[in-house]
Amino acid sequence: MRSDKQGSALIVVVTLSTLLLLAAIASSMSAVSNIGITDEEKIKTKLEFACESALNRARAKVEESFNNGELAELEPYILFEGSESDDTGLSSDEKAFSDEEFIEASSNEPDYYAFIVQDTEEDKPIYAKYAITYNGNDPDFRNGWERGQASTIFPMKIEAIAYMPGYGWIGMQEEAHAKRSTLFMYNIFFEDELEILPGPNFNLKGLIHTNKDMYLSSNNTLSINTDSMTAAGEMFRRRMNNTESLGTVKISVENEDGSYATMEKSPREDSTNSNWINLATKRWKGSVRDKHLGATRLDPPDLGSFEPGGFYDKNSGFGLTVHAKDNNPPLYTLTINQIPVVSNATLANLNTYLNDAVKEVQFYDRRESTSKKVNVTEIDLDKLGDISGGGGNKVWADNGLFYLTRDDAVKDKDGNPYSPDPNRVVSGFKLSNGSELADAATFVTNNTMYLKGDFNIHTSEDPIADDWKPCAVIADAINVLSNSWSDSQSSSMRSASNTTYNLVFVQGNVPTNETTGQYSGGLENFPRMLESWSGKNLNINGGMMQLFRSQYSTGNWSYGNYYTAPTRSWAAEERFSDLNNFPPMFTSLFPSVNNGIIYSNWTKISQDETDLVTDEPVIIY
Repeated sequence: MRSDKQGSALIVVVTLSTLLLLAAIASSMSAVSNIGITDEEKIKTKLEFACESALNRARAKVEESFNNGELAELEPYILFEGSESDDTGLSSDEKAFSDEEFIEASSNEPDYYAFIVQDTEEDKPIYAKYAITYNGNDPDFRNGWERGQASTIFPMKIEAIAYMPGYGWIGMQEEAHAKRSTLFMYNIFFEDELEILPGPNFNLKGLIHTNKDMYLSSNNTLSINTDSMTAAGEMFRRRMNNTESLGTVKISVENEDGSYATMEKSPREDSTNSNWINLATKRWKGSVRDKHLGATRLDPPDLGSFEPGGFYDKNSGFGLTVHAKDNNPPLYTLTINQIPVVSNATLANLNTYLNDAVKEVQFYDRRESTSKKVNVTEIDLDKLGDISGGGGNKVWADNGLFYLTRDDAVKDKDGNPYSPDPNRVVSGFKLSNGSELADAATFVTNNTMYLKGDFNIHTSEDPIADDWKPCAVIADAINVLSNSWSDSQSSSMRSASNTTYNLVFVQGNVPTNETTGQYSGGLENFPRMLESWSGKNLNINGGMMQLFRSQYSTGNWSYGNYYTAPTRSWAAEERFSDLNNFPPMFTSLFPSVNNGIIYSNWTKISQDETDLVTDEPVIIY
């Protein structure tokens, strides 16, 4: 049972810090005794020290509880009242420090912790109490978390009193809230450098983080509406591959209040500015931070192997392997819930089971090659969602995890991350007719993925009536093909049409080469495009995660040869604030992370303003 080890660690760490705190308070009280002030002022100051000690003890309990490393849940059950154990494995009583007592109080007083500070000069005890109570609107602690933009907050009230019977009383109160999120709830999460440098206007909304440096620029206007935009490295108002600082970059001061502050390009307002810390703090009030402002690395999840025989293959509810390397036409192996259904079967035999949902196609991926078509297995999701597939069996994955792989793809093996290996072979899968999904799904392939047309669109603002489903795609690279895409006309740049994609993109990219100036394509081209999108809208609601470098689709980004840029409107998916709306497997892949404890509204209070009862009448300070 985890409570034994966990509880010991919790109590030892906090008790040690508290003993140091008490030693400091005792020293402070001794100093108070030796300065030339009145007896009344001495007592008042000692009471203030004792009351502050109670507040600090409460903060220590809150921080140790919410920082507990085993709390993987986004909304853990944490208590500082009653006898029940919470998700730390400890009861409120077990959280008491060695020199204090936990009291389950009467119905008109909250449960509290009590300790005594001895005033050696007066030879009288100072009694101190503190309570940590839920401060939200929901009386049910289990549902007391409040959800915001890609985060969840647990509000608390801390009350503390200190008194010496017959001499004086002091009361203090402050508000606190614990904030938690998962990396999955970030709209943008990059393991490597994050570059956002769009051509047309770009509206971006949601939490943003990179574990390295961030680069911001624009040929027009980049508008970022965010509660938090952080770089574990530094933040630059320019391109990465040259010193240009272009266009307008606006970042919200507070989410959704209509207030934006511009990140100026001259003088450059970024990490290189000698006044950056003060400037960023005043300008964005904490929503923009780099390493100089306390932003730190966030460890991404271990996604496991995408290759055949890896985590996704072994845990898939729907597994399709295309044997194309030595077979023309390809043969297919299909497993449903890890049970082989067809093995090395022809396409006709496969489609007997899959309701004609699969076909083989070829087209040009002109980012990868202008001379050679890619071989792609296309899956019609509308047909696949028909529960009366071949043999009358449901073929949509029971656990929502689809694993797709082809054996004719060849990795980039030349060791140069900036230039595509001419011996690599790109092949992959295309998901089509996916505007309405049969159920929640996570599609995974070690190859390249192509998404054709409107994908997983919202059909109603009413969550009950909405046909949208939680969905993610994890792939080496993901290409978005508009509603106007034509395989047969892929040799030239076809005009795209307005298209919407609602999913989480988890994929690799190709790095910028600062020496040659070769650009990665940035966030704006993270979902790769192969059409002329000029004047058209590319709408995406969901998330984008770059956790690795591409290994197959390593062709360099370029502009105007195979695509032109759309008008982009990208945002976090609001439905993800409901914890039941995570794509399959994502709760375990993207565990909760603690974003810290925030304290505010510290005040002194009168005896009428506290629920903590004083046993004897005292003088109120």
